[in-house]
Amino acid sequence: MDAFASFFDSQSGSRNRWSYDSLKNLRQISPLVQNHLKQVYLTLCCALVASAAGAYLHILWNIGGLLTTIACFGCMAWLLSISPYEEQKRVALLMATALLQGASIGPLIDLAIQIDPRYISLGRYIYIYIYIYIYIYIYWYQTIKSGF
Repeated sequence: MDAFASFFDSQSGSRNRWSYDSLKNLRQISPLVQNHLKQVYLTLCCALVASAAGAYLHILWNIGGLLTTIACFGCMAWLLSISPYEEQKRVALLMATALLQGASIGPLIDLAIQIDPRYISLGRYIYIYIYIYIYIYIYWYQTIKSGF
C-alpha cells in the first residue's frame, strides 16, 4: 500500500496524474507486494485449472447444467460471507466455485467441440500465452529491466 500511497502523493500536485510511463514503473513495488501478486496469480491459475477440470467432467459424464449453475452461485454467496481470515476455507470454496462454473459452461464447450475442435486448442494456447507473459513479467521483471 505504501507504493500506491507514494504514487498518489507524488502525483497530487500535477494536473495530469496518469501517464503510461508512471504506470509501467514497478520499481516502487516492495518485495512483500510482489510476493502477494505471485500468490494472487497462482490462485487464479489454480482456479482456471479447476474450471477446466469441471468442463472436462461435463464432457466425460455430462454433469453440467442448471444444478451446477445454482450450486456455483451458492458457493459464491458462501465465499462472500466468510471472514477474510479463514484463508484455507476461502481458497477451497473458490476452487469449488471454479469447478462448478467449469461444469456449468461445459455444454458451451461441448457445442464448440462439435462445431470445430480447433477452437478449444486456440483458447488453450491463448491462456497459456497470457500466463507465461504474466509469469515472465512478474518473476523476471528486475532482471529484464537491469539488462537493458
